[in-house]
Amino acid sequence: MVELKGIRKYFYSNGVSALDGADFNLREEEIHALLGENGAGKSILMHIMAGFTKPGAPGSEPGLILVNGKEQRFTSPARALAAGIGMVCQHPHHIPGFSVWENCIVGSKERPPFWLNRRRCHEQIRELNSRFRFDLPIDSPAETLTVSQGQKAAILTMLLRNVQYLIFDEPTAVLTPAETQNLFELFETLRDQGKGIVLISHKLEETLKIADRVTVLRQGKTRMCCSPGDLSNDEFYNCIFTDDSIASTALTTGISGTASVTQQVHFTPSTTTKGGKQDVPVLSLRNFTVTVPGRPLIRGINLELKRGVVMGIAGVRDSGLETLELALTGFLPSSGTLRINGTELYRTARKTAQRVRSFRSAGGSYLGTRNEGVMLPIRDLLLIHSHRRFHDSGFLERSKINLWIGSIMAAAELPCKANGQGSALSGGQLQRLLLTRETAEQGDLLVLSDPGRNLDRQYREKIAALLREKAAEGKSALIFSTDVEELLAFADSVAVLRDGVFSRVIDLNGSDGRRKDQVQETIREAMVGTA
Repeated sequence: MVELKGIRKYFYSNGVSALDGADFNLREEEIHALLGENGAGKSILMHIMAGFTKPGAPGSEPGLILVNGKEQRFTSPARALAAGIGMVCQHPHHIPGFSVWENCIVGSKERPPFWLNRRRCHEQIRELNSRFRFDLPIDSPAETLTVSQGQKAAILTMLLRNVQYLIFDEPTAVLTPAETQNLFELFETLRDQGKGIVLISHKLEETLKIADRVTVLRQGKTRMCCSPGDLSNDEFYNCIFTDDSIASTALTTGISGTASVTQQVHFTPSTTTKGGKQDVPVLSLRNFTVTVPGRPLIRGINLELKRGVVMGIAGVRDSGLETLELALTGFLPSSGTLRINGTELYRTARKTAQRVRSFRSAGGSYLGTRNEGVMLPIRDLLLIHSHRRFHDSGFLERSKINLWIGSIMAAAELPCKANGQGSALSGGQLQRLLLTRETAEQGDLLVLSDPGRNLDRQYREKIAALLREKAAEGKSALIFSTDVEELLAFADSVAVLRDGVFSRVIDLNGSDGRRKDQVQETIREAMVGTA
């Protein structure tokens, strides 16, 4: 059993008290859900349990960590692993060029690599892969894994180290419903084999279905710990949210759920004229093709995105969803024609940096799911794409930069300072910051991948409202997601990508009188090829 008692954490760099005497315990043979709104302290508490972060606060004791009754002080993740505690991040990092099984054994043995019995290690990984029915291509390069496969490989790595307690931070945020179901079945298998599992999530309804116990954090303190059957949804929401109006709104939707199609106010294309370009599509693709080894192909697709339209791009992960997203924004080479505001891009650009600059210069903004650079100061994260607008005779205008950064921090509702580190932000706070940064750009095209990831109900509604405002100004957006409910909340039409081509386009304006569940089923059937 792992016990956390009176854990406190204060970030000196940001001046934020993330945890104020939080308690938590995890038993063997259980799935324990950890819930709370953005900034409640969930991830920080689990980072302390897994050894990534040290507890501590000025003028008070940091708290106790007990494993099987013995006090522990984790100075690194290696110390936590030695005590049987491991954490699987939402996007596990793998060493490129190494195979899956080689990534799994890195750091698992004390002897140098040339003393390893590679055949025995390979057999050990193969046996674990088969026993837990992971179906991983263990001899393939790690960089070819999908998001869900990457998570399974990280779990395999932990099992190889005989980890007894596993922590999962928002594991279903970017998974399809089928992938989520498979992952939950794996959790149940691990629990039945004696493992203790922590599940951090904003998706209350799906979490309560699998959890044996639930702990709720609120403003850095433990609000309650109980069985899912002990409280009603009403009582759970009242414990989770600090704003009663948010709790009452969330009752019909779930902690990060979405309003029904009939409740969502979809909008029609704007008639706003911008520089006489009303008839020019914001985005135009003609015979757009992407053939990158190791990635799903995009096969000569055509797409036209008019002004004032928010279009969702739906698909399962192996449909080419991420391939299209990265090619549109310049991170992957492509052929065919791509125009933004009538300007053709990437015709002569061979280097990735050239293509990305072209996309930004033409009026494009982009936020993907794999947000690197979080170790940078928050100030640098905000300026990474926007510094060019503050040039004056070759020098940055510091006063204008400070005003702009202040406005972004206020809009993102962050309780910290811009000179703090991005690593001190929770997943939801980081997503809010980067979303605010990209939506503040002055271009006409906004490309977002899983924008509602890590966000609670309150902020999801703000993003939906912001997208409506942008559309009314004549701007357009593409929303890439495997989450059908997210697309129904944000978009006014959905194009379904399957096997590298668009199989269907569904207009959500009115939805032909169909109920929300009927529209969801239509999109999901198109995604998997049954429609």
